[in-house]
Amino acid sequence: MGYLSRRRRGGRHALKTDSSDSIVAIAVPIGSQGAHPVRLLLLATALFVVQALLAGLGVDAHAPAPSWLFMSVQAVTVAAVLVYRRNEPKPFTPIWLWLTAATGMQLIWAGTNVLATYVGDAGDVIGRIAVVFSGLYMLPCMYIIASSFDRREPRVVTLVDLALSALVAALLVSLIFNLMPGGPHASPTSILVIIQHADAIDFSLAAMATLRMFGTRSLHKRFFYFATATFLWINAAAAWAYNRLELSGLPPWTGPMISVAYVALIVVLARPVPLWLSRYRPGRRTVQTINAFAPVVLALGTLLLAVSVSRFDFGLGMLGAAASVVLYAMRVAFIQSRSQDMQRAAQLRNQNLQQQLGRDPLTGIANRAMLEPRLRDTLREGAPRGTSCSLLMIDIDLFKQFNDSRGHLAGDECLCRVAHVLAAQPLPRDSLVARYGGEEFAVVLPATDATAARAIAEHLIDAMERLCIPHPQSPTGYLTISIGLATARCHPSTDPMELIEGADQALYRAKREGRNRCVAAGNGAEATGPSGRPSSLPANHA
Repeated sequence: MGYLSRRRRGGRHALKTDSSDSIVAIAVPIGSQGAHPVRLLLLATALFVVQALLAGLGVDAHAPAPSWLFMSVQAVTVAAVLVYRRNEPKPFTPIWLWLTAATGMQLIWAGTNVLATYVGDAGDVIGRIAVVFSGLYMLPCMYIIASSFDRREPRVVTLVDLALSALVAALLVSLIFNLMPGGPHASPTSILVIIQHADAIDFSLAAMATLRMFGTRSLHKRFFYFATATFLWINAAAAWAYNRLELSGLPPWTGPMISVAYVALIVVLARPVPLWLSRYRPGRRTVQTINAFAPVVLALGTLLLAVSVSRFDFGLGMLGAAASVVLYAMRVAFIQSRSQDMQRAAQLRNQNLQQQLGRDPLTGIANRAMLEPRLRDTLREGAPRGTSCSLLMIDIDLFKQFNDSRGHLAGDECLCRVAHVLAAQPLPRDSLVARYGGEEFAVVLPATDATAARAIAEHLIDAMERLCIPHPQSPTGYLTISIGLATARCHPSTDPMELIEGADQALYRAKREGRNRCVAAGNGAEATGPSGRPSSLPANHA
């Protein structure tokens, strides 16, 4: 809201609302300021000094010269916004457009007051137009405070923030038009009601700009909110004094007083970024809390303003209150929906990544990375029940010769067929079939003792022979496999690598003793072929 000015024109009071709420903040290229801020500061300082000299000479604050000077200070501020917008990185430029809109509306407001000084305003038409602009500039100001300016934010949330800001502006304009002198609900104390609302809005915006400064991780945005807060706090204090002095007649020095905030803003912009501001970096939880809190303040302010309007227009006030609740509920619903969608997408990506990390890209079964963790879990989970865990290490016999004679494409197809056969067999619950590397596979058998594991191994050897993959170099004429078996009692302290090494050593013995057989780890372990009887194949190993 800001400054309220009563200027007698034909016995009527005209309302003046100045730029107390306009958020004029210019972010600079971090760490380097060009010549533009210094020039703008010199220009604004010169205008301010002339304004102060006129006030010292007793020139009325509403006279044309002080009004032109004040409007010139505002024009310098608008120019500063545009200059700094050009210097900002592209992701940060949208916020400057909103600031340009806010300061531009305030400049139009000041221009309407100067126009009224020259052409007169007997019907108070120009004064009412000024009031409209003083209310409309609230839309970009409130949006700047409430919005996170995050490109990932749903567009519907942006529209809801705009709708809430527009609702605040509409309710404020309604309040002013009804309570200002000459309005349908004006009273001797109505101007005090407007002043109190102006103070509440001014100081709320200043406080929220400060809060947003402490809740922003980006240094560009943090400097922006620092400059904004500096301007709004000084401006709110000046407006508080101005509006109360104005009730008994404005002294000449009130003109320079309301220009202090603009000059102070350009001073902030012309200096380097404060060291404490560049070093400060809020935690992620702080950022999330403050970003969630800002729209609550906007909705609450809208609700309280609607209650004030309901005192003289019950229907409009209740409509505004209901709209504020509905719009905020929509905002929360869309944010929660987006958050849930992001969580589901993250979970899906995590599952896909785990599958990719734990799956062999050629065969589609588990890979070596899954073997040791599964063994460790099985040994730990089976300990309370006193069960055993068995491991089968499987190798395709003479696979190098198969690759050399049939080609690598046929070798890859062979690996896929073997993996499919192994995975398709009836195995104990929670078993794992994995490709250990090259032509070697592993099968984890939970709750399976050595006898049951041997039976499963013999079944796998039979299944592989039934696959009947031609292999001229094999003694049988077909592809065969060798299996090493190791079994351990489940216990959390059991090292999975010992089980793997035991099965691997048994596999080596199976190769050495003739292939196409299963050998169990341990001294004197019997080697059996697919029929369960000792095999008599030649002992040449590949």
